[in-house]
Amino acid sequence: MKTKLAVLSVAVLFLTACGGGSTEAAPEATNDVPVVIQNPADPANAGFYIDGIVYTLVNGALEQPIEDSETNNVFKLLEFKSSGDINADGTDDTAVVLINDAGGSGTFYYLGILTSGPAPIIENTTFLGDRIEIKGISFVDGKFEVVYLDRDSETSFAAEPTIEITGIAELDESKTSFNFSCRDTAGICL
Repeated sequence: MKTKLAVLSVAVLFLTACGGGSTEAAPEATNDVPVVIQNPADPANAGFYIDGIVYTLVNGALEQPIEDSETNNVFKLLEFKSSGDINADGTDDTAVVLINDAGGSGTFYYLGILTSGPAPIIENTTFLGDRIEIKGISFVDGKFEVVYLDRDSETSFAAEPTIEITGIAELDESKTSFNFSCRDTAGICL
């Protein structure tokens, strides 16, 4: 009886140490690839990969203290949102616009895309511009398009943006990253 109890105790310890109490598979090692939470149905609580860092919003915002500063680094989801199946897996994906205000003079705008399916795309954002004006976002011909007003390189940021630009996001052929481009009538997008 003591032998059976000892063997059972060792088995319980072994299973507990190895995670035997869980029915979910452990995530595979990814060689330091960041984990980005992507739920296209809930962009207000998702991760966005910007400049090599994943920023995870909670209820549509994230506020972080800036070292040696009294201001905060603030990310906020705007009301612009569109859905469409960009990765052709039968489930809608979501594109949103978010801003980043780090307390300086600029307000930086990003297009973020949250994909469905087993392999979400990690690098899911692109920079649109500084102090621009978003007009709308849509899903057209298998691509997300965001229309916004910007300035040419000679115009001061103090001036209102007046040049209409359409930013375009489409999935590459391997379905592992996005290709971002834009079009306008003023020659800003080359």
